[in-house]
Amino acid sequence: MIPFLFSMATVCVLWTGLSFFFGTGLVPSPWETAACLARMATTTAMWENTAITVTRGMVAILVTLLLALVLGIIAGLSRQIMSFMSPLIAVLQATPPILWITLLMVWAGAGNAVPILVVTASVFPPLFLNVAQSVAALDRRLLMTAKIYQVKKHRILKDIILPGIYPYVLAGLTYALASGWKVTAVAEFLGSSRGIGAQIYWSYRMLEMPELFSWALVLIGLGMGLEFSLIRSLRRKAQGGTVHA
Repeated sequence: MIPFLFSMATVCVLWTGLSFFFGTGLVPSPWETAACLARMATTTAMWENTAITVTRGMVAILVTLLLALVLGIIAGLSRQIMSFMSPLIAVLQATPPILWITLLMVWAGAGNAVPILVVTASVFPPLFLNVAQSVAALDRRLLMTAKIYQVKKHRILKDIILPGIYPYVLAGLTYALASGWKVTAVAEFLGSSRGIGAQIYWSYRMLEMPELFSWALVLIGLGMGLEFSLIRSLRRKAQGGTVHA
């Protein structure tokens, strides 16, 4: 707790100094922002927009994880399929989220589709490569033995492939969770009418600085809560599984 409290105290001191230097019109003080956040917390709008962002992010992560597992396992088991998919993955990795947001705003309009698809396109390449490379690194002797004894494919998947790639999938999932909610907020900022990112956009447009800082705190708090409650736990499990393997 001491490092955490020290960090929070440092942020508050710097924040207060910036507020004093630039004025509360540009940088509201921590106390003014806290008061605004407390007022927002009494409204349903804050919780609805937060729930929308969380739901979009979780749906996008689950869809991406499912796609990465299915396609990554297939590609990891076949060098030919992996070679065919590699250029597509390279294109996805090289495409910035802002391009996906722009195109999807034209094709799908504002709504749930833009944040979910942008997160999927952004997070899928590293998660897919993580799965594919971990499958390719499995002991081929186990797979050959299972094939010789005509073990059913679902048993091979359940008893050999999934346990073998489990720590690597967890490692990739920590990255997806850590970056997914940030991409969700950016997509909402530019391509949605609801959600935390959209509220930050409208606060900026209306120059409602206390609200802007309050929504920023909500977004940062969401990321920190995810980091301390889930991501670190998954990271420890992944590291433990990798060492054990």
